[in-house]
Amino acid sequence: MEELDGDEVRVSSRGRLAERDIVQFVPFRDYIDRSGNQVLSMARLAKDVLAEIPDQLLSFMKSRGIEPRPALSSSPLPELHRHI
Repeated sequence: MEELDGDEVRVSSRGRLAERDIVQFVPFRDYIDRSGNQVLSMARLAKDVLAEIPDQLLSFMKSRGIEPRPALSSSPLPELHRHI
């Protein structure tokens, strides 16, 4: 698992090195909540598994020379009238 994760050493296949680390392994047993709170356990698991995605996306875009588009201007939200 550590070897495939690629966090410490870049993974290679047939002499070719991986361009980026796009794999995130987490030991599932570390997320089993002994108290029975499965919702909390699954939320922690999801948080840790998804944590590297923003950096992976940025790495991909930089490697391809892709620049982000300017943010779209959004129209202001209508003012809500409250009746008290």
